[in-house]
Amino acid sequence: MKRYYLRKTAVILLFGMLAMSLTACRSSKNTKSEEETTASTQVKQNNPDYVKKDVVLPEDFGNMIYPMEALMVEEYSKGLPYYTPDASMEVSDSFWYSMAVLTSQMNHYVRDVAVKTDDKYIYIDENTTNMYVAAMYDTFGRGEMEFPERGEDDTYATFDEEQGIYGFRQGSIGSLEPYVTDCRKAGKGYAFSVHLKQKDSVEILASYEITIVPTSFESEENAFAYSVSSFEVTEAADQTSETAEEETTEVTEDTEEETSEEEMTSETSEEETEEQQEETGNNAGQSSISVDDAMNLAKDYFGDEASYSYKETVVIGDYEYYDFSVSGEDIGSTDVLVSVDGENVMGDNRNDDGSWTFDQ
Repeated sequence: MKRYYLRKTAVILLFGMLAMSLTACRSSKNTKSEEETTASTQVKQNNPDYVKKDVVLPEDFGNMIYPMEALMVEEYSKGLPYYTPDASMEVSDSFWYSMAVLTSQMNHYVRDVAVKTDDKYIYIDENTTNMYVAAMYDTFGRGEMEFPERGEDDTYATFDEEQGIYGFRQGSIGSLEPYVTDCRKAGKGYAFSVHLKQKDSVEILASYEITIVPTSFESEENAFAYSVSSFEVTEAADQTSETAEEETTEVTEDTEEETSEEEMTSETSEEETEEQQEETGNNAGQSSISVDDAMNLAKDYFGDEASYSYKETVVIGDYEYYDFSVSGEDIGSTDVLVSVDGENVMGDNRNDDGSWTFDQ
């Protein structure tokens, strides 16, 4: 059984447009159909929901939303600063964590480039590894930065000495999503004001100023036209996104049904979410499996030596999962999620605020 963190269609709900595909780096082993790629790209181009309405992105911005988002999730989740060549060993954890986030995002939402996978890691080749690093750290693309050492307790990355390839921890960022509020020309590149927020919420979790410049990474297979050159956390944001509020209360002229949906209060949304969590079997109209069957699938994930306990049914994106707590020696996850149709299984951590982040 293949283990994905979310179905491919969930990316339409979690992220905006995909302006460029990775056709240049396709291999015969991992090729997807042109129809599938084109359809996904068209949906995203018509639904840039991570951008404020009056903000215009660079035409070749493309996949850069993923490196920017990976850095935001890293900072918000770990509280560590942007990695620089002179950073301490402690800060180097941010480097490996951000690579794990970006690798999972790109591999599950854009195109499968994995050389191999196991229960914990996605392994990618050297060129892809360097390409991802250069997209988040311009100093690496310019040859001014090397990979930092991994700490003894670092679980975000591993190295396969036999094949000479890095593996990065598989994970899900749950309902976290970026929201671009401003884009300005800055020299040869662009400066962005970006919020990190919960999907379908006006609450801003953190705000950032991110600058990107034309990439210095030379590869015919490069999926990114730019690299992040600076990353700063701005003032703490207890405020709410004005645009998000407008979109929540905006009245359309199509139907009364659409109007009522857009005027829902957060209280109504929470009630509906609770109702969705009580119901099962709604994943794309597919039949649901029993909790006992889901428990067996959960036990397959970390093995019988771990302890499992059913907690509840949760909704991530448009999909429902049985949530099992898990504990045991050398297990980084707090939960194992099994989709109600039995197709997807993932280990994850649930934060105090209800969001899901990488298991450790």
